[in-house]
This record gives sequence, structure tokens and C-alpha cells, in this order.
Amino acid sequence: MKMIRNLAIAGCSVLLLTQCATQDEVRELNYQIRAVNQKVEEVRTKAVGTIQKRQASSVSKIDQVEEETLRLKSRLEESEHLAGQFREKTGQDLAALHKAVEQLRAENEEKIRALEQKVDQLSAAFTKVQQERIRAAEERAREAARRAEAARKRVVVAATGSPVKVRPERRKVRVGSGKVVSAAAGTTATGSSGPAPSPSVEKSQGSVQVVTTPDTTAGPFSRAMALYKAKKYKDAYRMFEQVLAGNPKGAKAAETLFYMGECLYNQGEYDLAILDYQKVISNHARDPHTPAALLKQGMSFEKLTDHETAKIIYKKLIKDYAGSPEAATARKRLENL
Repeated sequence: MKMIRNLAIAGCSVLLLTQCATQDEVRELNYQIRAVNQKVEEVRTKAVGTIQKRQASSVSKIDQVEEETLRLKSRLEESEHLAGQFREKTGQDLAALHKAVEQLRAENEEKIRALEQKVDQLSAAFTKVQQERIRAAEERAREAARRAEAARKRVVVAATGSPVKVRPERRKVRVGSGKVVSAAAGTTATGSSGPAPSPSVEKSQGSVQVVTTPDTTAGPFSRAMALYKAKKYKDAYRMFEQVLAGNPKGAKAAETLFYMGECLYNQGEYDLAILDYQKVISNHARDPHTPAALLKQGMSFEKLTDHETAKIIYKKLIKDYAGSPEAATARKRLENL
């Protein structure tokens, strides 16, 4: 705008000067006008070039911005695609994990049911075997009593040469030409009594004498333990059974059941031993023998090659009796399974 104003002023000056100026002055003025026009053209050309360069630079920067925008948009779309794939993969993994957990839970429940069925079967089998053993023991006891009575009669016949009926309950009988003897368990031929003696019959010169010996044996549980320590496991088991039958809820009931299981375990009857150990676990949870019963029950299942059940029992022992020596042993055995 300033340039155009200068041109207008110059033109007006020319018009004014043409009226009073000389020809030389006009030529000089025309020369200056041309110079001004040339400068104006140069300025215009330069300004246009600068503007064009600026426009070209701006267009180039706009193109760069558009390219960068496209790259960012492409990356964003790629990131969204990867995020979608990751979400889908994560969902699939979670679904698979949930399915695996459900399957594992179902398998464990099935194993527990199978174990319960197995314990029930073993319990029924053990009850049947125990009843058969009781019947057999009763029959053996009756047979032994019959044999003892027959043997006593044979001894009396051999001593006197004639049969003599032996009557119990402190009734005296005369045997041959010998002295009068008492058939009572605690009385000798002379009438003295003692604390539950064990009578035996001896032959002496055509007469029969009743020789009594004091009963120095210990209680049934101590006798059973002595048999167990002597590795007479069958006899010990029968004796423990008698102890338990005499006092099934006594102070030594848990210990008796435990050693009954030990007798069976040492005879290789692991399935029956498991049942006796289970009676200790179920009925005497606070007894000191319960951790040992759990440990030996797990070892019995190991002997039967049922390692999964053994693991369950060892874990229960570690959980319920963590501070016991048996729990430490269970941890070591669990590491080896």
C-alpha cells in the first residue's frame, strides 16, 4: 500500500512538473520513474518469491504433519488390534483355567467319593472278617474247654484205675485210696486258700494231688503288649481284641485299636490295618496315638500303591497335627511321592 501511494505521488508530481519543468527535467523525471518502477517490480518479484517459498515450506510441513498423523493413526489402529487380540487371548486363557479348576475339583470330589466307598467296603469286609474270627475264636475256646475236660478225666482215670466224676464248686471227692482233695480253684487238699491259683494234677503213688501255683501273670493289655513285642502278632491281636471287648470305651481303647492296626500292618494285612487306624482317627481325635495312626494309615496306602490317597492323608496329618513328629515324617514321605 505504501508503494502504491508513492507511485501516485510521483505521478502527480510529474503532471505538475510537466507544466513548468524543462525537457531535461522531464527526462530526468522519467528516468527516476523507470527506476522506481524497476525497484517496485523487483520488490514485487522478491515478495512473490518469498511468499511462494513460504507457501511451499508450509505445504511441505503440512504434508509432513499429515504423514506423521497417518503413521500415528496406523500405530494406534495396530495397538487397538493387538489389545483386542490380547483381550481375546486372556479371555480364552481364563476360560481354560476355569475349566481346568472345575475339572480338578470334580476329579478330587470323585476321588474322595471313591475313597469313602473304599473305606466303607473295607469296613464291611473287616466287620465280616472280625465276626468270622470271633466265631472261630469262640469255637476254638469251646473246643479247648472240651479237650481240657477230657484230659482231666483221663488223668483221673489213669491215676485211680476207675472213672471218677470231677465236680467243681468246692465239692470234695475221694480219688482211689488217696487223701481228700478240693476241686475248687483257690483251695488245696489241706484247706488253705490263695489268690486265684492255677491248679494242675500230678500222679503220685496211686493217688492224685492238686498242686496249686500262684497267678503271677500281668493284666490282659500288658500280656498283649508282651506278645506284640515278641512279634507274635496273631496272638497279640486276639489278646488286644479281648482287651477292647472288655472295655471298649476305656482309657486304653485308642492305644489298643492302634496296636491292633500295628499287628495287622506287620502281617502285611494293610487294608485291614487301615480300618483299625481309622477307628482311632474317627473316635479318638485328641488321643496322642491319633497322629501315629494317620501316619501308619498313609504308609498302608503306600504299601497298597494308592499314592494319591496316601498324599491326602499325609496332608491332613500335617494340617491337623503340624507340630507333631509324625507330621515331620509325613512331610518327608510326601516329598518322595
